[in-house]
Amino acid sequence: MLDQNPPEPSQLENRCLQNVGRGLLGLSVVSWFVLMWPMWSGGPLVMDEHGSYWIIDSGLPGTSLMRSLDYAAIPPLSSWIQQVFLTVLGKSEFTFRLSSALCALGAIFVSYLAGKELGSPLTGGLAALLVAWHPEAMDEVRIARCYGLVLLLGATVIWATIRWHRTPGSLRVALFWSLASAALLWTHYTSALLVILSGLSVAVSSFVRRDLSRATLSRLLVAALLVSVLCVPLIPSIFRLKEWGPILNFSDSSTSIWNVIGPFWWVGLPVGVVAVIALARSRPQQEISRSGLWITGACSLLPLLILAALASSDMSSLANPRYRVAYAPAGACFLALLLTSSRYWKVSIGAALVVLVASWSLTPLGPWELGRLGSATEQEWRELNAYVADNAKPGEPILVQSGLTESYLVPFYTEDRVFLEYVACRVSRFYVETAHPRYALPYVWNPQTGVIDFFRELLQSWHSDPGSFWVACATDTDLNQSSLNGIQAIARETGFVPLETQTWPSATLIHFQRQPGSSK
Repeated sequence: MLDQNPPEPSQLENRCLQNVGRGLLGLSVVSWFVLMWPMWSGGPLVMDEHGSYWIIDSGLPGTSLMRSLDYAAIPPLSSWIQQVFLTVLGKSEFTFRLSSALCALGAIFVSYLAGKELGSPLTGGLAALLVAWHPEAMDEVRIARCYGLVLLLGATVIWATIRWHRTPGSLRVALFWSLASAALLWTHYTSALLVILSGLSVAVSSFVRRDLSRATLSRLLVAALLVSVLCVPLIPSIFRLKEWGPILNFSDSSTSIWNVIGPFWWVGLPVGVVAVIALARSRPQQEISRSGLWITGACSLLPLLILAALASSDMSSLANPRYRVAYAPAGACFLALLLTSSRYWKVSIGAALVVLVASWSLTPLGPWELGRLGSATEQEWRELNAYVADNAKPGEPILVQSGLTESYLVPFYTEDRVFLEYVACRVSRFYVETAHPRYALPYVWNPQTGVIDFFRELLQSWHSDPGSFWVACATDTDLNQSSLNGIQAIARETGFVPLETQTWPSATLIHFQRQPGSSK
């Protein structure tokens, strides 16, 4: 029989494990406060955060639901939570990022509950510690994106899966899993692998145990139908992203499978197992739940292997570590369960520390270092935004080359004002609150697409009203510089001259005004 539950510990052992597990949970919470502290000095919004803010605060008609599903790369659930935080606590970079960090704190608690359900309070404490210090989740949850919520819901789904596996005929647990899974899908599309594999693991486990009663089958069917119905509105967005994929997918396709899987697995896992064996020596080992191992393994390592296979083909952008955040809690539970095979909690904790040190030693940044936050480039764009806010007249149009990959799509969506504003979101309404029409600039000025004619006619329409416009352009790549050169040429052709220019190492801001006497 597949499921072998570990023998019940004595009352004294149980009390000890409970105290140690709670102590590890407390240590994990303290770690969260320490590791999230750099957010206080995170500085201006980064480019992805401007996109997050655009979803919830665009000056164009439409709702955050429409902007998220029709234009952005993520569903709107995390955006709605961010909007609540900004409304209640006020607008600042820190409050904008706070919801993600608090969700990461919630993920620590839920991972503890999942690990405890798998084995013991010690297992839960180790799972919480591994999530708190997870090298692939750390930097992603400190910015105003969806990944803190992804981490929390990923932990919730794996906890619900473990509970559902133990009571497959429970309607309450099946509904809990369904709602958590639907919420996860409404947070990020690539989390679908966790939902599918966790549901399949419960079905397979029930089949192996010959527990396919009418109640179990009905619960499986109800759960699958409920998730499907709740996620129907996401289907058009998935097809849109699939259509955009070949144009937007410019990541390096030569990324090795080891980089896609991550050092937490290909270094942390073997080192942790070896550490348990070495530290325990000839001391007796205890049996652990084999069903718990294969369920958490199927929900963590298997998705990473699938992502690695997809990233090696024409979907190379899936190699980004952010797409592995949803599977971090399941991986932490898997490893925590392995590490508690020793009867001695000191051995398990020592092995966990070895895992974290080994994993972090192969990570480019340390746990206290900010990755995308605090860069000099984002400070330059903050200064650019401040200059526009102080000097641009309300209503003056702003043409923006943000450096977003979606700039490749601009020639095909010139008539879509919402799309053009989305790609221009780096001149952000977070900093520039006055009303300005925003238009994204293309990377490539191909006359056959009609994009040159579109911008020529657009600039000509501004001759009398307002008679001026701004260009804000990233200049840190050849494509960005080419985009700037193209709009400058069109401005000269249509009778505009630069009135003033502000330059930074990676950005340029130009104020154009109609040349006196020009009738073009």
